[in-house]
Amino acid sequence: MRAAPVLLASFAAFAALDGAVFHTSLYPWILSPDGSTGRVEMVLRNERERPKDGPQVLGIGDSRMIMLPRVANEHTAETGYTFGTIATPGASPRSWYYMLRDTDPTARSYRAILLAVESYDDAEIWDDDADNERDLSYIVARLRLGDLWEFSHSYDDWSKRWRAARGILLKGLVYKRDFEDLLLHPISRIRYAQLAHRDSFGWLYGYHGPPDTVSGFQVDWRARTLAAPPNANPDLVDGLKGRLFSAPPPESGRKSRYMKYWLGKIYDRYRDSPTRLIFLRLPRGGFVRPDQPPYNPHSSVRELAAHPNITLIDEHFFDSLEKPELFHDQLHLNGPGMDRFSVMIAQEVARILGPPR
Repeated sequence: MRAAPVLLASFAAFAALDGAVFHTSLYPWILSPDGSTGRVEMVLRNERERPKDGPQVLGIGDSRMIMLPRVANEHTAETGYTFGTIATPGASPRSWYYMLRDTDPTARSYRAILLAVESYDDAEIWDDDADNERDLSYIVARLRLGDLWEFSHSYDDWSKRWRAARGILLKGLVYKRDFEDLLLHPISRIRYAQLAHRDSFGWLYGYHGPPDTVSGFQVDWRARTLAAPPNANPDLVDGLKGRLFSAPPPESGRKSRYMKYWLGKIYDRYRDSPTRLIFLRLPRGGFVRPDQPPYNPHSSVRELAAHPNITLIDEHFFDSLEKPELFHDQLHLNGPGMDRFSVMIAQEVARILGPPR
């Protein structure tokens, strides 16, 4: 009984300190841009601060949504549109919702939002997107106390619901590893954060992509074998084999439920907005499996396409990029592939939207 007041006072002091440091804009300012939270904060800050003259188009997705605004904007005189991106490696549709809410609080800043998805059929994956704990670390700085119930209950696993709720209430628990690094190297961290604030837009805007290809690999679909060139990176070999030959997960409807919920949330934000939502199916790789997922007429994007102000770019639009010479690993386009991808997007978006008003 005597210890109870001490414990309560200690918790209150901890919560007050957590709120003063981690629930304000103070700590996100000095996050390391090398971590997932810091990367998201850097990308969102750059987009908020980017000068926006004329009609704007914003891209969002994960590491495969390599639309290079530098390349797309070389065609602005032709298209009439200026492109930006907040695509972030590892970002999921759940994260996209909160990232868009922060970047576009009025839901009226952009003529179109480009959303890049893996599949138009909500193809199953082995992992459960709903229980992806990484989402919390990606967007913890963007989460508010009012998000506690919906965000935490979007997890299926009860232990993960608890950790998500706890992370929103006590953000310092999510920042723990980054904060420890800050305490170890405070001066260099602050300098690095200042450098990222000043120069990171240029780092990202000037990105060219790797020149490597997977052209030297040979796939035998019948024998289910992959012939690798001499001195091939073992991790790349394993990644290609996993992508090309692993057994597909059983159909459960889990992926579709997840996509319908979070893409539906994004649509609801833009329902009464002049902004058009444009979905694209990403190029599948330098080698495309013959056993593609079955057509799903009731997938998330196909059902959304029935609503006004939603467009699905033809799912085979980027098939011409699915060549070994345009990919540097099992999933990601290389530099020349990124350039072609960006030009194709710019021209197709201009065709969909028509001349700027």
